[in-house]
Amino acid sequence: MGSKRKHAESSDKKTSKSKSKSAAPSSNKHTNGNTSTNISTRNSDVTITINSAKANVQPVLANFTAAIPPVASSFATYKSIDARRKDECIVVSETDKIEFVGHNYEDGKPLTPGGKYLLGVYDKDSDTVTFRVAPVVTVGTVIKSLKEAGGVVDRDISNKIIQARNELGEAFGSKKRKAQIRAEERNKINMNFGKDAVDVIEASIGERVSAMPTKEQLDDVANQSRSIPRYNAETKVAAEIFDMDDILPKINQNHIDTLKLTKATDADEYKDCIPVRSPFVQNKIEQILNTPKPDQVQLRRALYLSYLIRFSMLRGTQLQKRDECIKQMCCSPEIADFIFDQFCDCPAGVITPDGSPMYVRTKVTENKLMCYAAVLILSLNNWVAYPAEMAADMGIPSKQAEKYFANVGCKLEAVSSDELAKHTFGKRARAGASKKAVLIAPIKFPKAGGSRKK
Repeated sequence: MGSKRKHAESSDKKTSKSKSKSAAPSSNKHTNGNTSTNISTRNSDVTITINSAKANVQPVLANFTAAIPPVASSFATYKSIDARRKDECIVVSETDKIEFVGHNYEDGKPLTPGGKYLLGVYDKDSDTVTFRVAPVVTVGTVIKSLKEAGGVVDRDISNKIIQARNELGEAFGSKKRKAQIRAEERNKINMNFGKDAVDVIEASIGERVSAMPTKEQLDDVANQSRSIPRYNAETKVAAEIFDMDDILPKINQNHIDTLKLTKATDADEYKDCIPVRSPFVQNKIEQILNTPKPDQVQLRRALYLSYLIRFSMLRGTQLQKRDECIKQMCCSPEIADFIFDQFCDCPAGVITPDGSPMYVRTKVTENKLMCYAAVLILSLNNWVAYPAEMAADMGIPSKQAEKYFANVGCKLEAVSSDELAKHTFGKRARAGASKKAVLIAPIKFPKAGGSRKK
């Protein structure tokens, strides 16, 4: 057990110079619940009063079970206003590191049953000793730092303090304070409410969590919704990542005529077959034709890329003039229909004056067109591309072209001026180039959303 100490105020004792004293008769009086006893000596009379009346300030005997507060410490005393608990008392004090809380009742029972203590105070001026009933409180200590960390069980001391303050507020507080106390009581949360339903709630949450998709599944769904050609995410060969038949099906390849290109003796003869002035496309076609046996698949892909570049330049009402579009794209009607179906939307119920479908290009179809063109450029250049070339052909900023290559899984790397001079075509492409795009297997896509400038 901790050390115990009792505080009481002591009275001064009067002494007489004469060695012998004779006691005088004493008399008892009862006034307003107080009992007075007069004791006479040879030199003076002393009046002893036992005051049992209720006072504003009441002495308290404290029994400290642990740490002892400084001598100058002051304690606040709280008493219950309930007539059935009139003898209960709580004292409170604190320092920077310790709280002192004492009480004389616990669980509705007094801590010192079977006896009462009287504390006497001697008044020199009136030669009076007044005794008052002094409750005995047991004071415990709470370390503030441990209490905040949850390391101390304070036996609901905080609740008792709040209860005592609320009782004082109900008895002596203003209307505003009483209304505040009642509002706090109404807003208290009953922690036992719904306790029986905890298992049901936990089971329900567990079922829903188990049914939720994993991060990998969410990433797969996001990747599948990208406006890019079909791809193989497992392959470790760059050339096998994209399904080129999804970009240009074999049935449509037969509608791209390469005969005029292969029979041409110089560039001037086949330039009429290319609908755009693209240095990249023209040089790639020239490189293919200069081989002993021109690759017909690569040649058709280069021509199809030129059709897409020309189609990206068509705007607004131009898309509604189908015959004019076919003439500008220099392609067969079958290829034109395929391109319109792939990279345009037809709003339901909207038609042109001649009864044909109304074609519109949206942000989604625009993004799909650019991504398909980026993959075609990669396939024609051994899966390495320079976004500035695409930007020059499509009439878009270089940063935007870099974004399209990143969307198809390319890694962007810095490029030197010597490499640009060796592998790019056209002054505009070289002037705006700063990076190259490399398709690396297995493919990795940028995170959805990306970073935003602040």
